[in-house]
Amino acid sequence: MRIAVTGLDGFTGRYVEAILKDMGVDHVALAADLTDSKAVDQAVAETEFDRLIHLAAIAFAGGNDWRAFYEVNQLGTVTLLEAVARHRKGARCILASSAQVYGLGAEGLVNETHICNPVGHYAISKYAMELAAPLFSSALEIVIARPFNYTGVGQEARYLVPKIVDHFRRRAPEIELGNLFVRRDFGDVRSVAEFYCMLALADTPPPHVNVGTGALHSIQDIVDVLTSMTGHGPQLRTNPAFIRANDVPTLGADIGLAKRVLTGWAPRPIEDTLGWMLRAE
Repeated sequence: MRIAVTGLDGFTGRYVEAILKDMGVDHVALAADLTDSKAVDQAVAETEFDRLIHLAAIAFAGGNDWRAFYEVNQLGTVTLLEAVARHRKGARCILASSAQVYGLGAEGLVNETHICNPVGHYAISKYAMELAAPLFSSALEIVIARPFNYTGVGQEARYLVPKIVDHFRRRAPEIELGNLFVRRDFGDVRSVAEFYCMLALADTPPPHVNVGTGALHSIQDIVDVLTSMTGHGPQLRTNPAFIRANDVPTLGADIGLAKRVLTGWAPRPIEDTLGWMLRAE
């Protein structure tokens, strides 16, 4: 068995590669500009594999280039699947989507049967990818993973949790944040990477599966944990520009299906993740 991985040099991909190495699984990077159909077809044709973990995407939901979301996340994935169906028929394809596809109306711990109602170009591009992927199910085994928020060492400081950790590491006197009390599911990139690798190797993966922790924490909770770890208590300032319209009070992953399918997989608690991030150079 050989697993190809797109986005292997990205934030999540680096951890996927490390885990595959630890597992002794043969793997290879599948690198091509997803907006270039000829380059994608050539890369797939020249790369031997029978499983695919597709991570490459425009991932920062706050980005302003809305066209890129569709060109890469939706059309790029369709281009990739078309090439895999042509050259690697029968391959299992793990596609990294997003919990943001659940969108408006989702609240509490959401399972995979919840209706999808995405809001915003990023979420819509991911859901459009999900809708198109089954068109290749006669030639490929399609498995869609829906990760909730996750973080870890190496994530850019423009994302919320690395931003907060950076302020604590520098012992900054204050932090500007949005809504402190909405509660979300904050996972660890190491756990997510383990999940993707185990899903690629599972006997009977489901067509859709959540990736999360099943635990809910507010931004205030994260600040409190970091304060207890460092003894530092920065002043918190609310910036209205950071508050999203239509934010639901609580949103997290029901991971019952994930734990049934992947025996032995367990997400790390947020305290482990934050401590790891604080200690990183």
